[in-house]
Amino acid sequence: MTEPSRTEMTESQTKGLGALLTSFLTLVLLALGALSIQPRLSERRELLPDRYVLTADEVAALPQGTLPVVLDRRLGQDQNDFRFRLLKLVLERSSTPFALGFSSAVQPQDEAIAALAEGQKPGRRNPLRLSVGVYGAGPELNRRLRAVPIPVTGGILGLRAGWTNQASLAELQTIRSLQDLQGIVLVQGLGWSDVEIFDRAGLRTYTARSEKLLRLVNDNRVQLFPRGVAELEAEASVVRSLYPQMLLDPHLLIVYPFAGFFYVAPENTELAAAIQTGFERVIADGSYQRLVEEAIMTPWLRRQLKLRSRRILVLQNPEAGDVLADVNPDHWIVPWNDLLSGRITSGNDLCSSSGLKRLCVN
Repeated sequence: MTEPSRTEMTESQTKGLGALLTSFLTLVLLALGALSIQPRLSERRELLPDRYVLTADEVAALPQGTLPVVLDRRLGQDQNDFRFRLLKLVLERSSTPFALGFSSAVQPQDEAIAALAEGQKPGRRNPLRLSVGVYGAGPELNRRLRAVPIPVTGGILGLRAGWTNQASLAELQTIRSLQDLQGIVLVQGLGWSDVEIFDRAGLRTYTARSEKLLRLVNDNRVQLFPRGVAELEAEASVVRSLYPQMLLDPHLLIVYPFAGFFYVAPENTELAAAIQTGFERVIADGSYQRLVEEAIMTPWLRRQLKLRSRRILVLQNPEAGDVLADVNPDHWIVPWNDLLSGRITSGNDLCSSSGLKRLCVN
């Protein structure tokens, strides 16, 4: 066998050097990609300043007589979220010493409800020490948890606009009836009470964990993610940062009698009483209505929702009928009787309601 020539050795060495250089550049690009993704992942986790989080260790260290209030945290929530601000306001007016903070991590709603049902006693399956959450009122949830039966947003939670993919806009524009709506795929979170309402209406609803919902819309796996209008602004920053194919559908307003209540563990009568007392006081003195208008009916929501131009599709919610019938009529902001009877059929009609006029101011 003859030895390779100097030229052949040079070519071989060159090929080897090229392969090493290619591998090195690949590693560099992967590292740079990881660095560019890292801020987006951090943003997705929605990290909060420590002072707005109440950890399990901090709950255990609270002095006797201080009520621990750990609010079930949702994707996109921070200290400016309406539910957090409302809970803080009602607790301040309750005359009960308390420590308030978000849970240290986001959980799917079904897992959070199960943890709340366990309570906060040591050894219970509630590692985040959750003590309160805001969930759609219904008989099953009322059996599992203790409700404070005052609508958190006066029924505004039952007004639903949807996140969608740009590719679905043309199809959504053609929807005029419930039958038309049955032709697309909607998405909701695991354990959400809205799913039963959609199922009864014959809608095609896909369910997933909370952290996957926006990505399913961005990837055009589903066509619409209906959300309470009070929830949209908090989620908008996440959508802008991470989901470039998404936007708010401008055509539809899906409505159904729906209320979010504050829910606590069944045996947590002290916290339920504090929330009830404080809530009634802030309604009576007008500070609740002012907070609703400031925190929910914001300039952003008025611009983005364009309520006057929306078509209204009304769904029934018989499952929650008995629960919602017990709500003090003065606590509703949404005119449910007019919507359910068909006297209100468009966003423009809805704007004539006294409680919602501010939402329609340009």
